[in-house]
Amino acid sequence: MKLNLSLLQKFIELPTTDPVELRSLFDEIIEVKNVAKSGDATVFTIETLANRGDHLSALGVARELSARFLSQLKFPSVAAQLSDRKTSIPVRKATDLCLRYALLEMSVPERMQLRSDLSGFLETSGGKHGIVDLINYVQLELGQPMHAFDREKVDGEIVVIVSDKLEKIEALDGKSYEVPAGSLVIRDKSKILAVAGVIGCANSMVTPTTTRVLVESATFDPVSVRKTARAMGVSTDASRIFEKGADVEQVIYALKRLLFLAQGAQGAVREATSCHPLGLTFIEGAPLQKRKLSLRFQTVRRQLGLPRLPEPDITIRLKFLGFNPEGATDKEVKVTVPSWRQWDVKNEEDIVEEFVRAYGFNRVKIELPPITVRAPVYTPKEQVIEAIEPALLGNGFYEVITKGFYSQNEVGLLAKLDASSEKHLLLKNSIEKANSAMKRTNLFHLADVIERNLRHGVLSCKVYELGRLFQAEPSEDSPYEYERDVLTLAQSGSWYEREWGKAESLEEKLLLLKGVVEGLFKRLGAEPTFVASKVPLLHPGYQVAIKVGTARCGFFGAVHPELKGELRLKQELLYGEFDISSLVKVKREREIVSPSNFPSIRRDLTLKIGMKELSSQAVQYIKALKIESLREIDVVDQFQREGETFRRLTYRFTFQSSGRTLDHEEVDASMKQILDTLADKKIELAP
Repeated sequence: MKLNLSLLQKFIELPTTDPVELRSLFDEIIEVKNVAKSGDATVFTIETLANRGDHLSALGVARELSARFLSQLKFPSVAAQLSDRKTSIPVRKATDLCLRYALLEMSVPERMQLRSDLSGFLETSGGKHGIVDLINYVQLELGQPMHAFDREKVDGEIVVIVSDKLEKIEALDGKSYEVPAGSLVIRDKSKILAVAGVIGCANSMVTPTTTRVLVESATFDPVSVRKTARAMGVSTDASRIFEKGADVEQVIYALKRLLFLAQGAQGAVREATSCHPLGLTFIEGAPLQKRKLSLRFQTVRRQLGLPRLPEPDITIRLKFLGFNPEGATDKEVKVTVPSWRQWDVKNEEDIVEEFVRAYGFNRVKIELPPITVRAPVYTPKEQVIEAIEPALLGNGFYEVITKGFYSQNEVGLLAKLDASSEKHLLLKNSIEKANSAMKRTNLFHLADVIERNLRHGVLSCKVYELGRLFQAEPSEDSPYEYERDVLTLAQSGSWYEREWGKAESLEEKLLLLKGVVEGLFKRLGAEPTFVASKVPLLHPGYQVAIKVGTARCGFFGAVHPELKGELRLKQELLYGEFDISSLVKVKREREIVSPSNFPSIRRDLTLKIGMKELSSQAVQYIKALKIESLREIDVVDQFQREGETFRRLTYRFTFQSSGRTLDHEEVDASMKQILDTLADKKIELAP
């Protein structure tokens, strides 16, 4: 917000007029981004907080300064009354999203102009009509947005209502906008006159020849205004105030101030002979329930580290801030939250924050109180992450952090392969179209990270992310209902960074990734099973799902060729996704097996495995035998002779006892048991 020093001085006596000294003083209360000279005027650019609509006016800033300097506010003069008559057209409010609505009908002279020294406070003025400039000036003073309609362009009535369909408007800025269904609008019998709290329409615009106006002053629900403004892609001075929360009790006061100036008081306008109120309609809505809170003096002293802070110093500053302290005892005081702070001041801590800003942060002790440091107990999720991250880092994977959104383009790509992907969490008020949907998969973001690195000459790119994915339907397994914690990883390029030979084949890289996955589960004390999978985003012939017992924990594989083409990936991309909550369930305490001092015996078998069969299936059959001396089963070779329709996989079996040396007869007996089992399962030895 840009605030003119001369305008601020209309509301408060400042201790100095030097811009440098004032900036230093202001920075203790409100953040000043810049101080500049505009002619003879000094203009402060102030950074406002997301919840402080009152800071978007000279009165609101002056109130903060008055509590700091203990200087009385100077309130502007207003008209004694508006009008005893109703407006010439009926006004109706059809929604509770409008808390207060007032409409003042006025006669105004043609080509009315605001006095030059007042119009100098406005960034733009001297446009369509002086009444518009005057409304903007009062908004700068009080922070109450108002809007003027040309009475002759309003058809029959004014209704405040929530729209039930998407409609197009031509706005005051000369641009066309789409107003989405569910937006709060002001309309007459035939058209939308304004989008409530956001922007007016050209169809009821005041022109230099307008002689009769309807001035609207209202308070609208902040969330409704924010959603509509974001959906339309428009931001105005009025919408910024309403989004942060406007003062519900200032609706009539602002109209009185406007009428006072419009009638020529203080020489505000050059021609005011025919500025007269003709009627007023005010719809109050639900009465404002003023919030009352208790503030314990000891709480303030303890939180600020000021054990001798006097009680009167607390109550007087709260009074200057408008909190109306009453019933003070030696222990606490009751305060009433003012109407301009009803949106955000909810509890005792909020009151303490208001006091310390007025008291001065530089007066608060910066020493932290002594605390007893206790190491926090890891949550099950943290225990899983601590276990698996070393395995990822050790295999050359780098952690990345990506955003939680993508655009409708990605939603469309997913829909081509997976009809269920249409069920996205969509944002109605996204500032950028590229962030209009919460991500259901991390494939797009990791693919983008990898492609960027490959274009910069990286030979081997492996990345992982511990984050969340989102879904439109609630999940029973996740504590977050519409989101879940996942580990996602991706790989492209060569697998080994420092080898300049021929890159590994897709099958080889899938086996290498399989080894990484086995290592992750080994660190969790779990035995994974690799089973057939049908993930739509992955290649049908190059993907597997991972199960531990009956729990499905994730999947990995090569990206679907169609998706690879849409993403313009030059190399094969491997992608995996693992549900953290499932990993928590399957995690077991790992058994520490003491190394044996006795020799091991290894035997190799080469088996015929179908092209689409999993090598792990044979391993599972053998492990089910529970041979006590069988320590490890590894796949050590894979090859295929020309013309064969199967793979030759060589399995290495390692036998060892922790208490004695095994003899070959025992190992031969175990191998016969293995061969008999494989024969029963129709798995043959390779010729």
